[in-house]
Amino acid sequence: MRVVTATTPARGWQSIESLGQTAIRLLRGVLEELDFLAVVLMSSGSMSRGEWPFLVRHAWQQIYFTAVRQAVLLAVVGLILGVLTAFPLIVFRIEDPHLLGRITNIMMYHQFSPILATLFVAGLSGAAITAELGELRANQAIDHLAAMGVNPYSFFVLPRLIGMVLSLPILVLWLNVGVTIGAAAMLNLYQQVPLTVFFRVCLAGLSRGSLALTGAMVVMQAIHVILVQTSSAFRVGAYVDIPRTLPGAFARSFVGCLVIALLFSLVRYG
Repeated sequence: MRVVTATTPARGWQSIESLGQTAIRLLRGVLEELDFLAVVLMSSGSMSRGEWPFLVRHAWQQIYFTAVRQAVLLAVVGLILGVLTAFPLIVFRIEDPHLLGRITNIMMYHQFSPILATLFVAGLSGAAITAELGELRANQAIDHLAAMGVNPYSFFVLPRLIGMVLSLPILVLWLNVGVTIGAAAMLNLYQQVPLTVFFRVCLAGLSRGSLALTGAMVVMQAIHVILVQTSSAFRVGAYVDIPRTLPGAFARSFVGCLVIALLFSLVRYG
């Protein structure tokens, strides 16, 4: 009993200390991310007029790679999610179209669709960005461009940041379209809910305030993914660091997006 009573306070203090260290690391990570964002935004002010066509062209390339090429994939995933979402509603025999539309709005449009879109973005585009910039960092191409007077933040990070901010809402839209069609088809097949009625109810539940809040959340998630992936790539020192950096960058970006979604959900429903 003496050993137990002696070690219990020590374990308690160790737990408190570990929680404090975790909180400090999280706060330090947030501050580093904000500092990196400030550097990127300040670099845009130093761009000459002749560099703007380059920025537009590379931002469009990021949009094409992230949103256009993945449109069919996200639509198919949305259809499958819509079918999976409809199954519990069918099992519990929820037949009120207004309730069905509200459930779809809360569950999919403002929660799972943005989270799933960020998962795809972090795993596909984000990993590609980290690998590409990590390789340029490892072979010192970024350092050579900086020595030639090229700002690496406006050259490498800013176009990807703009492209991702514009791409992620498009991906969420594709997912929501697929979810709506998939759920409507299943509910019409099993519960004879008219397709037009379900579509109308889903659209009626989209208010300007909810769309603005979800849009702000998606933009913040896109910014977070790019900042984590590019800053991780800029810390690469050699080629062997690239495969070690990819899993950590993906985990940090996705967990951060979950935290952002949680905070916005607290604002929305709290």
